[in-house]
Formats: sequence, C-alpha cells, structure tokens
Amino acid sequence: MAAFKLPDLQKPIAAAIFGAASVATLVSILRLSRSSYNSKLLRRNIPSPCDTLIPFLSPRQAAALPYPPNFFPGARDVATPYGTMRVYEWGPEDGRKVMLVHGDTTPAPILGPIAEALVTRGCRVMIYDLWGRGYSDTPLDVPHDVKLFTMQFLFAAASSSLSWTGRASEGFSIIAFSLGGAITMSFAADFPYLINSIILLAPAGIIRKLPKEYETSFFRYPHLVPFSYLRRTVGKIVGVDLSPHPIDFTSRDEPDKPGPNVAQGAQAVEKAPLDVPAIVQWQFDNHRGFVHSFINTIQHGPLLHQHADWEKVCNVIKGDIAKTTPASRSSKLFNSKILVIFGDTDSIIVAKDVSEDLSKMIGGAEHVQFKLVPGGHGFPVPSSDEVVRHITEFWGLQATA
Repeated sequence: MAAFKLPDLQKPIAAAIFGAASVATLVSILRLSRSSYNSKLLRRNIPSPCDTLIPFLSPRQAAALPYPPNFFPGARDVATPYGTMRVYEWGPEDGRKVMLVHGDTTPAPILGPIAEALVTRGCRVMIYDLWGRGYSDTPLDVPHDVKLFTMQFLFAAASSSLSWTGRASEGFSIIAFSLGGAITMSFAADFPYLINSIILLAPAGIIRKLPKEYETSFFRYPHLVPFSYLRRTVGKIVGVDLSPHPIDFTSRDEPDKPGPNVAQGAQAVEKAPLDVPAIVQWQFDNHRGFVHSFINTIQHGPLLHQHADWEKVCNVIKGDIAKTTPASRSSKLFNSKILVIFGDTDSIIVAKDVSEDLSKMIGGAEHVQFKLVPGGHGFPVPSSDEVVRHITEFWGLQATA
C-alpha cells in the first residue's frame, strides 16, 4: 500500500507571500506617486521674484536691481487662474493704445526704449512679462502653448481701467518681438477684430528651424534629466554665468520696513540704466520658474509651424473676402499693411527666410513692409532709435511736447 504524502505547501505559501508583498509594495508606490502628483497639482505655479525676493529687500536694494519692480510706471500685479502676472501701463489715456510683447529670454525691459519713445509720441502703452519671465509666475499644470499665451494677452488687456477690447476702444496696436511675434499672430488669427495694426520685430512662428542648441533631446524629455543639468543647459543657451550670485540680505539699509511692492513704485532711488545681460542674469538667478517656462515653451510654444494661423491673419490683412469672417472684415486690420523689422546680422530669425515665406502668404509689398536695422537678435535695444523711427513713419506719429 502506497504511503500517503502530504503536499509540499512551501512553494505556494512562499509564492503567495511574495505576491502579497509585491502587491503591497506596488500599491504603496502608486499611493506615493499619486500623492506626489497631487501635491504638484495643488502647487499649480512657481511664484516669481515678486513673492520670493522683493519682500526681503529694502526699497533701496530693490531699486538697485537690474530689473527693479518699479522699472516702468503704472505697474500692477494681475491675479489669474494660472498665477500672478506683471503688467505695466502708462501714457496719455486718450492716446493710441499699443500692446508690446517681448520674447522668450528677456522680460519686458528689452522693449523699454521703444515703449518710452512711443509715450513721448502720444501713445498709451501696455507691456507685460510673459509667464515664467520677469515678475510673472510660472504655471505648472498647463503647457506653455499658444492657448496659454493667448489667455495671458487677454488677461493683460482686461486688467486695464481703460477699455482695450470693447467696441468703444476701436482696438489696439501691437508691437511684438521674437516669441512675442508668434504669440501676436496666433492671437490675431482668433481676435483680428480687436487689433488695428501689427508691427513685428524679428518674429518667431514661421522660422524654418530652431537654433541648434534648442533641439537637444533633453528638452523633449526633461522629466528624465536631472534639473541641475537642465538648468546648466538653459544657462549656456541664454548666455549667463552659471556660478552663484547670492544677494546680501543682511545689508538692508531700512530693516524695519518691508520690501517695496508695486504700489510703492518710485519711492526709492532712480533706476539704473538698462542692462540687458544683467537682467537676463538676474532673472536666471532669481526666478525659480524660468528654466521650466523656457523649456516648456520650446516643447509646446508657437516658435515653429504656425503657418495656418499666419495665413488666417494674412487673409485679413490683404482683404481676402472669400477667406475671412464678417467680424474680421469689420476690423481696421482688414485690407491693411504690417511692418516687419529684422536685425541685419540676426542668425536666429533669418530675415531672408521669414520675409520670403511671409510674402508668399500676404501677397507682396502692398500689404507688408520689411526693414533691416543694425544688429543681431537683440537689436531692439541697441537699435531702438532706428526701430522707433520706422514705427513713427509707419504709423504717422508725432512727438509731443
């Protein structure tokens, strides 16, 4: 008679124990991941130096920064669903309304000389810091795409005590540089009836290729790369010194007073002359969200392949009745002309390429005027006088007393 043999329970038990442990580990990991993900969503944005730096400085220290919070008159911080953004508005209230939009690296001050010259010619100007630049926060839960930048355009216009978008306003004009040019043309594709004239300075949007350093695979998969490496890569692209530049918070000259806010304006000392490299360095050192916004704009922003939007705007400008809506045909932009200015040595926005492609869409010299000024991609500052001269002639402006 065969002996009865108990079954070997060790392997099934071990397997069960191992399986249970694996499931428990997996559940724990998923919970931690979900918790981390939710915490990021709750944070929603990275605050700008307006919150992380300025409150800890005395008025004199803040005014001595390369980009002080009172750099322009009429400063205000506008709360939006995507964070707080910095807007400036000044000039005659009954003057021509002009919105200025800067590029992807340097915040609002790069267009300062142009804005200030327009005010002396009777214009009411508005200029703001794009997301993740200057004193505007960095949104974390949305891509830096044309939709986000279009919403920021509307937030800026709607924040004014004057009417910039209502029927009584008769629309506003736009001067836009680099990335700002691409944002403007995409904005105009959806809201042509809000605009009466467009001037583009070295516009992105339909350039044929990005600068080589923008095309690194690390920018396509930034979540797989240590932030320190990403920061170093962005720093090299924008041309800053990567060594630390700590601010001495112990040398506050008025320690009993809080740091200046927007409302305190120009109470401190006169601002230093415009120094674009120093502003870029200050932004890189002190805006914790700049690197994220810069990379995310390369990933999702309207730097390339915006031909469909540009063609829609060009159809309005050249007065193509068959390809435009009744609303766009009622705007001052309909059957008009735009001015495009390039730097003659700009290797990022190549004048020959962009002018050729834009001319094909807009139908020739009747609806577009091209101008070259001395300089590379940063020409709006060193060649600001010549840029202002072209703008003045194009719009028929006159200097006021």
